[in-house]
Amino acid sequence: MADFVNVQPDEYKLLGRNYSPGRPYGIDSVTLHHMAGDLDADGCNRVWRGAGTSAHYSVDRNGKIVQHVNDTDRAWACGDGVGVNSGGNDRSISIEHANCGANPWLVHDAAIESGAHLVAALCRYYKLGRPEWMKNVFPHKHWKATACPGELAGSQNAKYMRRAQEWYDAMTAGTSAPAPAPQPQPQPQPSGKPLGKVNVRYALRNLNGSWNAEVTNFGGGEDGFAGVPNGKHDLLYVKVDKGSVRYRVHIVGGGWLDWVTKGDPNDTVHGCAGVPGRAIDGVQVYYVTPEGREYQQAWYRSQTTARAGWLPVCCDDGSSVDGYDGWAGMLGEPLDRLQIGIGTSNPF
Repeated sequence: MADFVNVQPDEYKLLGRNYSPGRPYGIDSVTLHHMAGDLDADGCNRVWRGAGTSAHYSVDRNGKIVQHVNDTDRAWACGDGVGVNSGGNDRSISIEHANCGANPWLVHDAAIESGAHLVAALCRYYKLGRPEWMKNVFPHKHWKATACPGELAGSQNAKYMRRAQEWYDAMTAGTSAPAPAPQPQPQPQPSGKPLGKVNVRYALRNLNGSWNAEVTNFGGGEDGFAGVPNGKHDLLYVKVDKGSVRYRVHIVGGGWLDWVTKGDPNDTVHGCAGVPGRAIDGVQVYYVTPEGREYQQAWYRSQTTARAGWLPVCCDDGSSVDGYDGWAGMLGEPLDRLQIGIGTSNPF
């Protein structure tokens, strides 16, 4: 960080959207998040622009700290509302950290060191007191039902908070924090037992109409994708025969809807994503690998009514395909075709 004493980041890359101006309820805590990917600042901004979310800071794999929303404004980071005196969005400062692994979601050592130093700096600058877990430093999941911030609230929590306290003590005393104890680098997690082929079944419903035929995985023919060329669609369901899946959609002229974990075309309330009569223009899909099995992801791509050809492939960690956004579609352009596959690598 350029200046921890005065809380000046290494770089400013203000998102310019997805935040609420001002701090009418003050600042009384810091909230930790993980990126669910190994992203840099530009990657975070791309995801947030599409998802309608944000955070105040990101810390990348090298420990670089970038500011995306000013501390004096409220980032849309915690999912607990804005303008309601919420503990997360309204009164906290949110920090995103880059991951070095998934299942479990570990964070890079350099991100831990810089993130902890930033927490100490914020606690000192805003007079929040010495960093203490669940007192003035919280996990994202404290404010909303989520797995975020991964191992920052688990196996890496003690290390993170110890460094935050050491930095706070040093900063208040005007000295330097002791060097962190040498830590073994996180080792790649065992791949687990082979899971075998995972079949994903899904379908899109015509806008204010009937369901199109269900598709299994994907193919090159007319039945190898969900949807109708040049058509608009208002509902989507997705289901798998191994593990589990969660998904959501973005609607034209609106925002991202709630996540869905069930796939049932007969249950348009809990078994599908979408709003009847509102065209879908974005899709996000996450595959959850069964515990102890080889890690797999959802890979997916789409077309729109406004352009020819498939858009770039997406994957559920938002970073495995050339840093492309972690969602499919183009906002404002109704999605007319969708393909999904589950696997260890890009199947397209």
